[in-house]
Amino acid sequence: MTSSIFNGIGFWATDLAGAAPPPAGGQGFAMSSDEMRAMLKKAEDQRQTIEQQRNNAEILSKAIPPADEPVSAAAVKGPNGVNEAGNYYLGHLIYQYNYLTELINRLRAALGITEAADDQAADSLKKRGIAE
Repeated sequence: MTSSIFNGIGFWATDLAGAAPPPAGGQGFAMSSDEMRAMLKKAEDQRQTIEQQRNNAEILSKAIPPADEPVSAAAVKGPNGVNEAGNYYLGHLIYQYNYLTELINRLRAALGITEAADDQAADSLKKRGIAE
């Protein structure tokens, strides 16, 4: 089972046709579909920014000491050195990217937005007579 920061937390659009109300006492977010679409757009924009930062940050964890001597090597490769700080920053960006990816997927699911792959899979199942 995949662990998620959103385990047990749902998203509900309150104004979509056929939308069920959020369960009583359940954890989650209920908002209008317009608010949800605005949040989705912001999350997608932020994830794109994080992705660009992540791609650019990789160089920060692969620095080469400017000279072949102990002080330069320690400043780059040692504890609290440039590479260690770069790896920490890169890890943080990856965490943010994964968080936003899951948030986007949950918002899309709540809005009923499906990916092309989902539609293709459904069509394939219908052609095989597995689904209606």
